[in-house]
Amino acid sequence: APAGPASSAPASAPATSGAASSPATAAAPAEPPACLQAGVFDARQADALRQAAAVLPEGSWTLEPTPITGRWMVYMGRFPDEEAVAKKRAELRALKIPYDRPGAALEPGLSLGRFSTEEAAQRGMALLANQGVRTARVVQERADAPGFMLRLPAVNDALRTRLDTTLQPALAGKTLRPCA
Repeated sequence: APAGPASSAPASAPATSGAASSPATAAAPAEPPACLQAGVFDARQADALRQAAAVLPEGSWTLEPTPITGRWMVYMGRFPDEEAVAKKRAELRALKIPYDRPGAALEPGLSLGRFSTEEAAQRGMALLANQGVRTARVVQERADAPGFMLRLPAVNDALRTRLDTTLQPALAGKTLRPCA
């Protein structure tokens, strides 16, 4: 009796799995296309991406305009030298006020906070004034600028293999991720 069920099960199993695996096997290598995106890139980075992506199939990618919003900072500086910066850091530590470097364009100086609008920066400066900060001011760290989002709406296996060698160097350290 054990040989009968065992022999009938394998006989029906290959027929069933063979019929089921043929369509599955045909679909497995061709994964459905995925939408991928990366960004935001500034105008210079977008130019590099356009050049790199030019070898990809027509219509397989787009650079969509996405503005880069400005940024405002509560700033102390420019100080005459590093000694003056060190003195101001000590004063801020005594007041328990956090700070960081403002970036090369505003050195030597100190950033007491970054904000997405001038109004928010003004409010931040008012709060700092209540804590004893008297010489800070609001500066625009970065102006509004055009930005771009790279979008690859239908990445299939064949295109995916080309992306690593074609686009990776031009992505400026950003990664491709699923579209939102």
